[in-house]
Amino acid sequence: MSLAERIVNQCLGITAKDNVSILLYPHNIPLAEEIADECFKKGADVLLNLYTDRYFLSYQTLLSVESLKQPSVFCRALTESSTVEIWMPGTSDPAVLKKIPADKYAAANEGEAKAHWPLTKQKKVRSIFVGTSLLTEARAKTYGFNYQKWKRSMEAAANVDYEKLAATGRRLKVALENAKTIQVKRRGGTDLTLDVTGSKWYLSDGVVDQSDVKDENFSDEVPAGSIVTAPRQKGADGRVIFNAVTPYHGVTLGKIQFSFRDGRVTQFFTDPASKIVRDEWKAAKGDKDRIATFALGFNPKAEPGYTSNNIVSGAVSIGIGGNEDIGGRNRPGFNFADQVIGATVQVDGKTIVKQGRIV
Repeated sequence: MSLAERIVNQCLGITAKDNVSILLYPHNIPLAEEIADECFKKGADVLLNLYTDRYFLSYQTLLSVESLKQPSVFCRALTESSTVEIWMPGTSDPAVLKKIPADKYAAANEGEAKAHWPLTKQKKVRSIFVGTSLLTEARAKTYGFNYQKWKRSMEAAANVDYEKLAATGRRLKVALENAKTIQVKRRGGTDLTLDVTGSKWYLSDGVVDQSDVKDENFSDEVPAGSIVTAPRQKGADGRVIFNAVTPYHGVTLGKIQFSFRDGRVTQFFTDPASKIVRDEWKAAKGDKDRIATFALGFNPKAEPGYTSNNIVSGAVSIGIGGNEDIGGRNRPGFNFADQVIGATVQVDGKTIVKQGRIV
């Protein structure tokens, strides 16, 4: 099964009743055309929404902060008229992202959230993020990746046995869905306790079917393999020090550390390499200083150090900011999550991940 066939038939179950919009960049045109072919075979309507590096940079820099905060009429119209949205974002060269001021980026994120999320929930729009769309030689050069190794890793992670992946996810969900307390530890200073009492768990297994829609789990990704929840708003205490090699907006992030008390960030430390994140955080609105997400990866083929750290088996993701899309109460405006590789995770005192290995 080709990736296009998998996305249309297995991941989204597209039928003649669907209106499909595909956001893409020029390097994604061949895959977008293949996906459109598969949609047309089903009788679905398709719109290709082409972005370019210059277009993205122009609207992010030339529009005012106040304008960027407002939801785009076109974005709202696309979500209003689509039953399925396929996201293949990511500039061909991420180096252009370094030219966008932090306040503009924060404002654009706020506007995007307003444009898409309320309508997505209201209209039950299914969506999928295609992680392989980020594969470009320019991106590999900017972040110092070996392009061929990165490509092989992403393709392997996207072509796992989806039934086995879903089975692993369901087992983890059983272990987590009645949890009250999660503790994440790793040598070097990470020691974080989360209150997830009554929190809803969302499974990313690469498929958005009717049971997911009924559960208000409208989106997924390919490659996939993670389970995520919104901890209680005041339910985070301790410190997390991220150690994944993380590409972000044209730079490779260095050391980032969050300290929490009663769910609120009390210390946000970054080294100079990660200053871009702190600058965006300062400029953003919403519940930017609240714990937002806890996630655990379980894709056996994903490798750390590229663009899919969140699905690496045993990887722990901790996020702050908006989380309404996963049942949380935090207002949108800023979202950031990073990963701890090699952590030990205990659920109500029982170890489910030991030094990065799911047990």
